[in-house]
Amino acid sequence: MAVSALGLAVALGSSACWAGLDATRKALVRSVPPAAAAMWLSLAQVPGFAAWAAAGGELRFELAPYALPGFGALGLHVVANVLLMKALSVSPLSATIPFLSFTPVFTSALAFFVLGERPSLWQWGGVALVVLGALFVNATPGEPPWRSLRRERGSLMMIGVAGCWSLTANLDKMALDHASLPVHATVQTAGVGLALLGYLLVRRAPLGMPRRAWPSFAGSVLFATGALALQLWAIQLVLVGLVETLKRAVGMSSSVLVGRVAFGEAITGRRALAVAVMGAGTALALLG
Repeated sequence: MAVSALGLAVALGSSACWAGLDATRKALVRSVPPAAAAMWLSLAQVPGFAAWAAAGGELRFELAPYALPGFGALGLHVVANVLLMKALSVSPLSATIPFLSFTPVFTSALAFFVLGERPSLWQWGGVALVVLGALFVNATPGEPPWRSLRRERGSLMMIGVAGCWSLTANLDKMALDHASLPVHATVQTAGVGLALLGYLLVRRAPLGMPRRAWPSFAGSVLFATGALALQLWAIQLVLVGLVETLKRAVGMSSSVLVGRVAFGEAITGRRALAVAVMGAGTALALLG
């Protein structure tokens, strides 16, 4: 598939929205429990996507062939959303977002065992760089680097998010063969929101949102809607691997900058170098 200027622009726009969403979600979970924040954020996107589907007349939906990839992606999105919100609530932005670079690691492993695909040497090198960089993101001098994964709880949670997202991008692309973009987005956001609402009601967990959280919630809704819409459009125009590469590169670099400027997180040269190594590894793993 050739890389068009439009496809590249849409992918970059999606990446910028995801980076903005990371920052606003971090602010949101300071005031709202992670599962409740994920629930409200998902449900708030439904009216926009539903209106898009109705206004544009794009109501194509083939239930039987859609069910496996569509509802499979939905289940993974539920788990990933809760894990991501929890990770951001317990650990710094710059110490967690870089671990989403594990997405191509899991993608390569799944392709090897499930599809029998054998990555090239460049791709294996990229996987190795991602793992190496991850070990040093939160490490301190004088300690074995693997101990940092246990000390920073959000790191392990974000690796779990990467595991879920290693599958969802491809499942989304398969589902879009059997549903129009706004219909698929409506199903996904409504499904995630309702599943989390049911979970919270069973747990009798609080559902309210304090007034101080409204600005970060509004920003999160805008960024989330733009990020999802543009990503679903982008994967129809260019390779999924290119979309993921841009998403990770922009997300990792912005997490370091925003973490420092907006949340006062310490950014050491060691952490910046580790993030750069993970970014290089992501590019090799996905495009090598």
